[in-house]
Amino acid sequence: MEEGPEGGEEGQTGSGHRLTRPADPTRLRRLSGWRPTERSRRLGEPLGAALVALWLSRSFWLPGRHVVAFDTFAYSGPNYRVTMDQWRAGRIPLWNDLIFGGVTHAGNPQAGVFSPTKVIGLLADTNRAMNLTVALHLVLMAVTTVFLLRRLGARPPAAFVAAVVMVANGAVLTRSIQFEQIIVLAWAPALLWGITVVLLPGARRWRAMAATGAVTAMVLVAGHPQIVYQVIVLATVWTIAMALLGRDHRRLLDLAAAVGVGALAASVHLLAAVSATRDSAISTGRDLDELASPLLSTRPEFLAQSLLGSVRNVNDGMFAGGFESIAHLGVAGSFLAVLGLVVLVADPVRRPLGITMAVAVTLSTVWALGPRTPVFRWAYDVLPGFDLARGSARWLGVTTVFGAIAVGLAVDSLARRRPDVRRVARLAAVPTGMFVGVLVLGALDLVVVSGAAIVVPWIVTAVLVVVLVVGVAPRTTGYAIVGLVLVVGLELAATSRHSSIAATTSSIAFDDLDPGPGGGLAGLPGLTIAFTDDAWDDTAYLVAGFRPNTNVLAGVATLDGYDGGVQVTERFAALIERLAPAPEIELPLRNNLPPAIGIDLASDLGLRWVLMDDRRDAEALLPGWTSTEMSDDVFTVWENPAWIGDAVMTESDGLVRPAGLDTRAPGHLVIDVEVEPGVDVARTLVVHRQTAPGWTATVDGRATELMPGDGFFLTVELPAGAAEVELHYRPRWLLPGILGSLAGMAAIVAMAVFPATRRR
Repeated sequence: MEEGPEGGEEGQTGSGHRLTRPADPTRLRRLSGWRPTERSRRLGEPLGAALVALWLSRSFWLPGRHVVAFDTFAYSGPNYRVTMDQWRAGRIPLWNDLIFGGVTHAGNPQAGVFSPTKVIGLLADTNRAMNLTVALHLVLMAVTTVFLLRRLGARPPAAFVAAVVMVANGAVLTRSIQFEQIIVLAWAPALLWGITVVLLPGARRWRAMAATGAVTAMVLVAGHPQIVYQVIVLATVWTIAMALLGRDHRRLLDLAAAVGVGALAASVHLLAAVSATRDSAISTGRDLDELASPLLSTRPEFLAQSLLGSVRNVNDGMFAGGFESIAHLGVAGSFLAVLGLVVLVADPVRRPLGITMAVAVTLSTVWALGPRTPVFRWAYDVLPGFDLARGSARWLGVTTVFGAIAVGLAVDSLARRRPDVRRVARLAAVPTGMFVGVLVLGALDLVVVSGAAIVVPWIVTAVLVVVLVVGVAPRTTGYAIVGLVLVVGLELAATSRHSSIAATTSSIAFDDLDPGPGGGLAGLPGLTIAFTDDAWDDTAYLVAGFRPNTNVLAGVATLDGYDGGVQVTERFAALIERLAPAPEIELPLRNNLPPAIGIDLASDLGLRWVLMDDRRDAEALLPGWTSTEMSDDVFTVWENPAWIGDAVMTESDGLVRPAGLDTRAPGHLVIDVEVEPGVDVARTLVVHRQTAPGWTATVDGRATELMPGDGFFLTVELPAGAAEVELHYRPRWLLPGILGSLAGMAAIVAMAVFPATRRR
C-alpha cells in the first residue's frame, strides 16, 4: 500500500477503483498537522454553528421578544422564581411553601436547583433568564457537535452540517420551549464527545476524564428525569460503539471513574430526588394504557410526517399527529442520515459504530410508537425506569441526535473519499429505496387530506438530494457537497419558521402580566385555591387566574398544585382520596373537590380564599362564602368566614383557637402560643402546611416529635404552659449530599490538573 493524498492508504475495490483510507487503524484518531492556512476553516465551523444556533434561538434573546409557552409560565417559571428568590436570599432552595400547602423543592429534579446554569437568574428577570439559558444551551449543543464530529475525524463542512441538523431539527426546537428538557438534551453531544475522547487513542486521559465527569454532573443536575434517562441510553450506546472501535478495554475503567466522580459531584441533587421519589404517590411510572395515548406516542400513520416535516406553514403538532411527535429531520437530513448509517455499516473498520447507531435509531423510533409494538413492551418489562416516561414519542429525540451525527459522517464520507459514481449509487440505493416506500405510504394519506401541496416538496427535495449524492465524483465533489449543505440548511430553515418557538413567541414577558385580583392576596394569611378555566391560548387569563402554579408568580400560597411529579406526595394523594369518590391524583386538587365547598370543610383544609371566574355559579359552588372587593371584570376573590387561622390549637375540651404563625423563611415556621393565666392544659397544634420527612419541631427550645395528626398537616402536641413552637425543614440527605458533591467536584479538579499520561 502507498500513502494517499490525505495522509491515508489507498486500497483497491473489487472493481479496481481506488478509495482513500486513513492511516490510523481505527480511522477515527484526532486529525493533526493542519497547515496555518486552514486554521480559519477550523474556526469557521464552530463559529458558523454558533451563529446558526443564535439565529434559531433569536426569539429567546432579541430585545422585545420572549418565548412564553404554557409550561414556561405555569410550571417552569414558578419553579425558577422560587429557586432564584431563595438563592438570592442566601438559602438553599429546599422547600416551596407556595404550592401543595408546602412541598419539597430541591427534591423535584425538574427544578434543578443545584444546576450552575441557574446563575443566569441572578442577572435577569425570570422569563428573560430562562430564555437566555435556553439560547446558550442551543449554542453549546451546536458547538460541541462540531467538536464531536471532528474527534470522529470529520473535516469541513461535515461537522458544520451535523451541528445544523442537531439544533434545527423539530425535536430539539420543540424541546427548547420545554425548559427542563432542553437544558438536559443540549449536553448530549458534549457527553458523547467526552466518551469518545476517553475511549479512543490519542487523548490526554486525565483531562478528558475530568471533562467527562463535569459534563456527567451537568446532565444529572440539569432537569427533566426522562430526558436524563434518554441521555443515559445515548451515552450507553455510544460507549459500546467507542469501546469496539478503540479496542482498549482498559479505558472503560477510565470512563467508569469519570462518570463515577460526575455522579458523586451531583450527589446532593440525586439524594434529594431519591428521597422525594420515595415520598411520592406517582413514582411507580405509567401503565401501558397511559403510554399508548395518541397525545403521548407517535401514531404509525403519522411517522412520515413526524420525521420529514414540511416546508409549508403548517401546525407542527397537528401535522405530526401530536406535539410530542415532532421530530422533523427533513427529507434531506433523513436521507443523509440513512446514507451515513449505510456507509458506516459498509465500512469494515467502522462497522461497529454503524451497526450500533443503526440499532439505536431503529429502537428509539420504534419506542416512540409506544406500546403498539412488542419491542416497547419488552423494554417496559425489562429495562429499569423505562416505565417512568411521560411521553413515549420523546424517544424521537434519541433518533434525531444519532441522525444528526450520521448526517455529518455521510457528508464527510462523500467529501473525503471521493468515491466514484457507481459506488455512491450502490450506497444510495438503500436510502433511496427506503424513501420511496416512506414517501408512498405518507403520500397516500397526505394526498387525500392536503393534496399535492405537502408531498411535492418532499419528492422534489428527495430527487435533488439523490442527484447531488450520485454527482459526487472527483471533479464535482466540491459543488455536490456545497449543494447538499444548502439543501439541508434551507429545508430546515424553512421548517423552523413555523416551529414551536415561532408559535410561542410573545412581545410581553410573563413577569410583566397583570396578576389580577388574586395579586392582592400576597402576604395575607390563609391558603388559596382557584376555580378558573383552562384557556390554553390565553396567557394573560391563565396568569391572573392562578392556573396552578402561576400563584407563585404573585407570591400567594395555595393548597393546590400542577404537574408536580414527585411533588404529588402520598399525603396529598390521600387528601384527594378523602375528598373525591373517584380521585385523579395527577390532576389539581380543584378537579377533585366536591361540587359544593362548604365553609367548614374549607376551614379544615386551611382554605381562606377562593379565586373564581365570574362565569361560574358561586352560589352553588361556594355556599356561605363572602365576596370581597378584590375583583375585576373576570375574577372575584371569595373569603371563608369560618376560617380560623393558618395555625390552630385544639384544647382538651374541644375548643379551637387560632395561633399566630410567622413564616421566617420557606421551611422555617415560628408559632406564638398564647398562654392564658390560670389555664394549664395540654393542647394540639395544627399548622395548615404539609408535613414531610425532614421536618423537625422544638417547643420552647426543646426538641419535640411531630404527631401523625390527620396525615397531611404539621401537628405538634403542646405541653401545658408552652409558649413558642419552631418548625424547621432539614432533610437527612442534605449534609451527606453536600459532602459528596464537594468530594466529586474536588476529584474533577484533581483530574483536570493531574499531569497528562503518555499517549497510547
